Amino acid sequence: MTRIRLSSWPIDNRRVIRHYSRVKSDFRFHHNIRVRFADTDLQGIVFNGNYLTFYDVAWTEYLREIGLTWKAMIDSGVDTVLARTTIEFKSPAKFDDVLEVHTRVSKIGNTSITFDFEIYPEGEERLIGTAHSLYVCVDPKTLQKLRVPDDLRERIAGLEGRALD
Repeated sequence: MTRIRLSSWPIDNRRVIRHYSRVKSDFRFHHNIRVRFADTDLQGIVFNGNYLTFYDVAWTEYLREIGLTWKAMIDSGVDTVLARTTIEFKSPAKFDDVLEVHTRVSKIGNTSITFDFEIYPEGEERLIGTAHSLYVCVDPKTLQKLRVPDDLRERIAGLEGRALD
């Protein structure tokens, strides 16, 4: 169960910004990414579309952490396609920030795997954003859906410390 802390920051006499912070210790894996100048926009913050890239890099590193590379997956007859991502933005990140992209698998279905992501500034508890992504296993040649392979299920369970079926 994810724990959430709520605090308020006064902005002026009329408005209050609510600051949501999850407990990143619920995740067993994270990958650090430094914000490049090219990741920011004219507001001086990370452009919203670039968070998808941050999540994709963390997803790739998660697979490496469990001993898989994209080539090894393809060679075994399995690929994945991203079917859906939902993103929530909580607070901004800026140029040169080092971000911790916490990554976990929350569910494994018959053909799909759901990844959860949370981004924090390195060493801080301030939540920058969250995402939930649904990946579907497919045959790399035909792109037809495949059952999530047992080997992949076992590798994920090993990192997550529990079966997710």
